Amino acid sequence: MDSSSRRWVGLLSAVALMTLAACSDLQQWRSAQRADTIESYEAFLEQHPESQYAPVAQRRLSDLIEQRDWLSASEVDTAEAYRNFINTHPKGRWVREARVRLQNFLSTPGVLGPAAIEPIEPIEPIEPATPPAMLPAEPSAQESSSSSVQSPVEHRIQLGAFSSRDKALEGWRSARERYPELQGLVSQVVSGASSNGPIHRLQASVVSEARAREICRVLVKSGQPCVYVPPER
Repeated sequence: MDSSSRRWVGLLSAVALMTLAACSDLQQWRSAQRADTIESYEAFLEQHPESQYAPVAQRRLSDLIEQRDWLSASEVDTAEAYRNFINTHPKGRWVREARVRLQNFLSTPGVLGPAAIEPIEPIEPIEPATPPAMLPAEPSAQESSSSSVQSPVEHRIQLGAFSSRDKALEGWRSARERYPELQGLVSQVVSGASSNGPIHRLQASVVSEARAREICRVLVKSGQPCVYVPPER
């Protein structure tokens, strides 16, 4: 075999190897897509880091990791879990919802975690002693009276009215399992009387009126009764 023939043989061999590599690349990419798991995309990227499919695989891998972390944070349902999610995925698709849920925890007194069904009386913080030279002037009687009746603004949503407290709490557990919008909120049962006897209204504290109305919009669309309760009611 002369040198020209050897060159042609070498060229054909190289083309054949490249074709086989491309076929293997495509087959493994399709296999990773069918599995559609974090493990399958990680394995593909490890074996074919320079593949034409690598950018698509990396994007899908990032989506799946974020989805996994969001589900984990939602199941744990604590302020720390949502804070960790925000730090890990600052530009993720669920970061806005995570911030809302975190704010609910930070702004609602007595939140201890997902098991806190009923609100707990907050402990008043102890104010540091003020040096004598910095003591403010004594407030007038009118100012004292005004400040003594002020209460923190609290927006709420109402999910229904029940004949007993136990049924109201069971309604909260059921709704909370079905609607992720309720995770991170703290429920309360407001008891009263009606013409038909005792009534127990199931409510939950929300950080703002806008958020309360948005939650009710989503819930009502899904068939769950929900109304906004303003702070003065």
